[in-house]
Amino acid sequence: MKRRLIVALSLILSTGAIYAQGEMDAYRFSQNELRGTARSVAMGGAFGALGGDISGVAINPAGIGIYKSSEIVTTLNFQNTKVKNNNPYGDSFNKSKFKFEFDNLAFVTTFDLDSDVAPRFNVGFSYNKLKSFDRQYQTNGYKAPSSLSDYMAYRADGYTPSQLTSGNRWGCDWLAVQGYNAYLIEHLGNEYYGSNMIAYDLNNDLYVKEKGSISSYDFNFGTTFADMFSVGMTVSVTDIDYRMYSSYIEDFYVGSVKPEDFFEQINHMKTEGSGWQLGLGMIFKPINELRIGAAYHSPTWYKMTDYYISDINHDLVGIAGMPAGYQSDYFKSDEGVYDYKLYTPDRWTFSVAGVIGTMAIISLDYELTNYKNMKLKDRGNYRSIAESGTNEFIKQDFKAASTIRAGIEIKPIPQMSFRAGYAFMESPLKKEFRNNEKEVMVAAPIAHYTLDGHTHHYTWGLGYRFSKNFYTDVAFVYKTQNAQLHNMPTTTNPRISDGKDGYGNFIYGDRTDMKIETMQGLLTLGFRF
Repeated sequence: MKRRLIVALSLILSTGAIYAQGEMDAYRFSQNELRGTARSVAMGGAFGALGGDISGVAINPAGIGIYKSSEIVTTLNFQNTKVKNNNPYGDSFNKSKFKFEFDNLAFVTTFDLDSDVAPRFNVGFSYNKLKSFDRQYQTNGYKAPSSLSDYMAYRADGYTPSQLTSGNRWGCDWLAVQGYNAYLIEHLGNEYYGSNMIAYDLNNDLYVKEKGSISSYDFNFGTTFADMFSVGMTVSVTDIDYRMYSSYIEDFYVGSVKPEDFFEQINHMKTEGSGWQLGLGMIFKPINELRIGAAYHSPTWYKMTDYYISDINHDLVGIAGMPAGYQSDYFKSDEGVYDYKLYTPDRWTFSVAGVIGTMAIISLDYELTNYKNMKLKDRGNYRSIAESGTNEFIKQDFKAASTIRAGIEIKPIPQMSFRAGYAFMESPLKKEFRNNEKEVMVAAPIAHYTLDGHTHHYTWGLGYRFSKNFYTDVAFVYKTQNAQLHNMPTTTNPRISDGKDGYGNFIYGDRTDMKIETMQGLLTLGFRF
């Protein structure tokens, strides 16, 4: 006897009923990194009150009004990301990912207005890399506290067996469909389900590889009045390209004896999106030694599309309770497609900088981003997001987060500059959420997720002007962040106690503490004319 998947996954998923983006997906695409020219990055990104640098324009659009000549600039980024983990149930792993990429390419030109009040009007176009997703990580567990089948049973609640196996499974959760058709869960009656693996110990292994980036194409306009008050506006078109592959395996034991029984879930996901954003800014120079800046960036309004495949391979011949004639199987799905909208949070930036002639600059930025304002919306006839309550979970679990950037530049001679900086990015996850005291809503069929902690950037670099027109800058960045990796949510289930006996209160997902370290080297080449 074998249950067969009757309808291709693409048909099921095309209804949009079983798959909706979760709160962690909205967060993934709403957060930017410390990126830009080598000069700005070496100063910790604290360029909101300075301008005259294409990264400063990205922070505060009024920065384009500071330009007094045209410029072409580009930045190369050499980046290595290492993920270290410490799993109390298993082994420690170190995974590294090296990448070379362009961080920006920009052109700024000035137009003389023949006016004493506003002598120039400046226009610029720039390509900026906002975030890189490139990383890979792995974790495993010996005698793990619970099985993914426990969570599949939880997700199956409310469905009848005929809904999970019939050709009309519209509206069913794909984790539930996988678990029931692979014999990982069983029907307990009254539309309740339990795991078939309760009597077994298990080892698990999760491997995840991510790649892709968020990039923006910025159109900038601005001017300066009376060499005192600069204003600017930026219209940005933003592009998202994200890829994720994951493999999750469970091997089952009886005591110390390992039977040849296992299942493996494989996920492939590709996300593509495009959107636009508006930025406004001002810089006020009351005296030559002081700059004060303020900027507002609207949400980015995205149209998004997910493409995903979720397969499951199972061999449970030695598991007690399998029906007569059970055969191992591999459910290979077609590609599913889901369209939706994402609105990222808006943000405010307030900046101050002190300028000591041509000798030194000290700069400080404070940025506030309200992640409670993230929002997901359905497109077309889909109702998944609207019915899932995802936006309410975002409001409950996220908060406004602060970013502080500080930097200094010293010029011992006019041609050479030495720079250093620091940037701190606060985690927007509320404490009880980050400590995994609340259920984390993730979108089936993907059950794993990470909870980010605070991020620290330590930066330094130097610049050299070879001539009146040509200059180069270099910067180095050490970034560190702690995070938690979970292979499934910790969640309430009236039939699971300690992940084992089938009658209690909680599923315990494995937690692996991660330390993410990134080293970057940046090289900027610029030409002013």
